[in-house]
Amino acid sequence: MNSMRRNEIIIILILIVLIIGFLGYSYLFKIYEVEISVTPKELFADNQSTVTIQAYPINSFGKKILFRSVSAKFEITEGKELVSIENLNEKDGRLVLRAKDKIGTVNIIVTPEKSLLPSFIHVPINPNYALNKY
Repeated sequence: MNSMRRNEIIIILILIVLIIGFLGYSYLFKIYEVEISVTPKELFADNQSTVTIQAYPINSFGKKILFRSVSAKFEITEGKELVSIENLNEKDGRLVLRAKDKIGTVNIIVTPEKSLLPSFIHVPINPNYALNKY
């Protein structure tokens, strides 16, 4: 009788662990959304400024998912002559651009693999000097 009770407790504990594991995966590691980060928000026309555009997955709590990445395609639709591509890794959803010595705006369409719609990114390239407004 005692061994029967012990087997029931073990089965219940296994079920509880499986349920917790399933819920943990569903809420912590399942991709609910993809966000695009642009760091920094602007460039300077100095041949040295770089911008990093990164697509990363978001879980149900709105936090970045650890140990996961999302692929993305990048298309520069305007201002391609204003920047050079330093690093392009579509598998990890990462693009690094370096500004040349011309001012303007670079427009990029980012299409993540797990997203319904593309994101439109605008990166202004400002002059590399202070403007006197007085």
